Amino acid sequence: MISLDEILRHPDHRRFSFILCYPHPMDSEVSSRIRELQSLGVEALVFRGRANLHGVPVLGKGHVGVVVVALRGGRECALKIRRVDADRGSMRKEVEMLRGANRVSVGPRLLGYTDNFILMELVEGKNLREWLREAQGEGVRWTLRGLLERCRRLDVAGIDHGELSRAHRHVIITPPGEARIIDFETASTSRRVSNVTSIAHYLFFHRENSQILQRILGQMDLQVLRSKLKEYKKELTDERFREILTLTYLLNGK
Repeated sequence: MISLDEILRHPDHRRFSFILCYPHPMDSEVSSRIRELQSLGVEALVFRGRANLHGVPVLGKGHVGVVVVALRGGRECALKIRRVDADRGSMRKEVEMLRGANRVSVGPRLLGYTDNFILMELVEGKNLREWLREAQGEGVRWTLRGLLERCRRLDVAGIDHGELSRAHRHVIITPPGEARIIDFETASTSRRVSNVTSIAHYLFFHRENSQILQRILGQMDLQVLRSKLKEYKKELTDERFREILTLTYLLNGK
């Protein structure tokens, strides 16, 4: 952990500055960004996670930002830092998408933002692929139904996440078994929504995932399921959604 006041004075400050202004740090920009963080109430940064940037562990790195743990009021939060070479000049579009998702109880809770930062609830657990490989028992049904219902709420809200065909990067299963959708940087309200259909294809038509889930939930008629997903995409009704839950044994089991 390093406090914001210590970053520029730290003997190894270049590495920390690199995270704040990845991938081209400049002292003037680092100082400006530290002031932005202070305006959000951030007190310190905590460097841990699976990804690694110049020897500094972080939670994640993408085309738009780097995600680290931040402390605010003594509590850990997730902080997304805009890359200086990002294809956008601010994080405001992503903030609007996350705020819309929060209105239907989806996504990490938004805590604050500036042009260069998004401060949000820290969601920790296993990514969806890891969780599926270890999945067993009746809790699987509860977790996956919750995931599809969150996707349904996004569909109804008119927000297309845009990345759920690669759900292992964007869905985290928390220790209680709750599926949380994260990372709304490519989300849009101008595209046709495909959250339910994308997650269903990832879960039930990806060969490895399908084998795991059919072993746990029961054998499914994938041809009929594919047809019902097409019907759902045309109508987006509650009735069509219930048909998908029924066919995948997530509504009442087999």
